[in-house]
Amino acid sequence: MRGVQAFDHGQNPYILSNIAPFQLFNASLYFDYPPHTLYFFWLLDFFSVFHYGIIYLMLLFALLVISAYLTVNLDKKPHYLFLTTLLLTGFMSTVWNFLSGNSPILFLLLFAVMFTFIVKEKYWQSSIVMGLSAAFSLFTAPFIVLYLVVKRPIMERLEFISLSIGIVASLFVADYLVNPSFLTSYISLMRSSTGPFYYSGGWNEPTPYLMFKEVLNSISSRNIIPLVIVSCIYVGLILYATWKYYLKNNGDNLKTLSLVMLSIFMILPRIMPYDFIILVVPLYLLFKDCSYRIKSIVFVIISLPIFVWLYNHLFVTDMGLWWYAQTYSLILIFVMVLLHDHLTPAAHGE
Repeated sequence: MRGVQAFDHGQNPYILSNIAPFQLFNASLYFDYPPHTLYFFWLLDFFSVFHYGIIYLMLLFALLVISAYLTVNLDKKPHYLFLTTLLLTGFMSTVWNFLSGNSPILFLLLFAVMFTFIVKEKYWQSSIVMGLSAAFSLFTAPFIVLYLVVKRPIMERLEFISLSIGIVASLFVADYLVNPSFLTSYISLMRSSTGPFYYSGGWNEPTPYLMFKEVLNSISSRNIIPLVIVSCIYVGLILYATWKYYLKNNGDNLKTLSLVMLSIFMILPRIMPYDFIILVVPLYLLFKDCSYRIKSIVFVIISLPIFVWLYNHLFVTDMGLWWYAQTYSLILIFVMVLLHDHLTPAAHGE
């Protein structure tokens, strides 16, 4: 909202001093979306969505309902209660999105649309949606590699990836042609110590690598080498487990795509607490046909951040490494997927 207001006044929204006068609460928040998104946000502002909080919350709720509808209808065996449980409890991400008014609910919708097109074997359309999502926020750009595991010839997979990347590239080229100073400022912000890649860790940025850093710093000197080694082992284990899962479940396109999407999320260099909401789609597809006992365990795991949050608010205390509750849940749910896959070999390909 503040970036749009600076834009309306002919100012560069990537300069903090330009948007600070418009900020009511936190005057240190930067506008860190690509320049072409300004026109989308301007459209929301034009309809006064930003100026009336209740209307914006209603918009987020509408996007959430549409996303849920698309997800539950990805196949002919809908599980409404399980999907609702995922939305309400999954890593506390829905709460985060409504508290902060952030964009990942839009990404949830785009991923639901993308999976819908894949189910209908409309791969070109799905790759366009993926490209638009990545162009809106570079956070979703790594998920373009999902097309490496769709059930199509390898050359077609590379074409889908090229199309998604091409959409992102073309929009950034358009940014340069329309207003090169905005693009330059955006790139400078991404590289600066005040940009989104400047990590503080803890509850606000529950990235596994930052958790490893805090753990290692608490037991040894602040040497970067142990962190690099542990991070490489972590990424290696995720990739190895994903590859083994892919080889065993190659006949189930949706489950393979879901596991790969979960794996990509786990190795992202930057994760925000509200980003976890996009995992509703893969978790629903991975566990919806499981027994109620398995679903109950999933429910407990993904609810861990809620329990930690409640404990912190009831008993004011220093939570230490428990601020990474979302990270713990993420790792546990990944292990849960692998264990379930290992213990139920007869379910493959169903």
